[in-house]
Amino acid sequence: MAVGWPKVTAMTSLAEARVRGLAQRLSLDLGWPRRLGRPPAHTHRVRLTDHDTIVAQRGDTGPAVLLVHALGLDWRMWEPVMDALADGRRVFAYDVRGHGAAAGSPSPYTMADTARDLIGVLDAIGVQRAHVVGLSFGGGIAQTAAVAAPERFASLSLLATTDFPFDAFEGRASSVETDGMAAQVAQSLTRWFTADALAVNGDGVRYARERVLSGNPVDWAAAWRAFKGLDVQGKLAGLGLPTLVLAGAADVSTTPEIMRGIASRIPGARYRKLPGTPHMQTLERPELVAAALAEFLT
Repeated sequence: MAVGWPKVTAMTSLAEARVRGLAQRLSLDLGWPRRLGRPPAHTHRVRLTDHDTIVAQRGDTGPAVLLVHALGLDWRMWEPVMDALADGRRVFAYDVRGHGAAAGSPSPYTMADTARDLIGVLDAIGVQRAHVVGLSFGGGIAQTAAVAAPERFASLSLLATTDFPFDAFEGRASSVETDGMAAQVAQSLTRWFTADALAVNGDGVRYARERVLSGNPVDWAAAWRAFKGLDVQGKLAGLGLPTLVLAGAADVSTTPEIMRGIASRIPGARYRKLPGTPHMQTLERPELVAAALAEFLT
């Protein structure tokens, strides 16, 4: 049973509030709030072409799975599903340039740069071919890398993503430059989560809010402008990669219609729609995501 933060109706003192806030921050610094007795993921730092990043790993044997996270977050958004996926697999997740341990990486950059980073991570961990899973911005990175180096992919799983840039991407970059990170919280979280999840304010919502608030405006703007250059539509059709397209029924950002369109442009792709699931699939409905991925990767 997952262990969350104690539920309290009121703080008895300012000191208690500070202690609870420190405990929450420590959990975010160390990783996703963990099940009792579960050791942390093994992490190690790797050097890519022009920056360092962190790679986390669960599982020691079996096929390799590489997880690529969403814009504004870090590798820890995958923690709620890593244990389940690591049953018989080696599961890796890394911080994309400009995020997490790779914050402050050189910018501006392009989607081609992020694709080279992905291949660089595979090289650094000694994996020739991997099942690559990307969510949102991570899905754009995975698609770009698949087009550039399909021989490094055993399969491709695209979660809550797009194969074309949205007009809104430049506005999101400009917004952070004008208004700062705090102004991005409400508009981001309402795109990412259901209203019910926001009302509960559970671990996933708190983690995402903390990531946005602690983000660097330069990194945030650079990522949106890189995403604006996404150019993969129609280029996956001839690759012959086993592909899963996983939509969330409650996703108001990359809607089921957008995801169904991606699947229609990749011959043989499997399309699935997860009930009640918003954009940040792993942070609100990890059990559905883990089950769908495990079935596809079997």
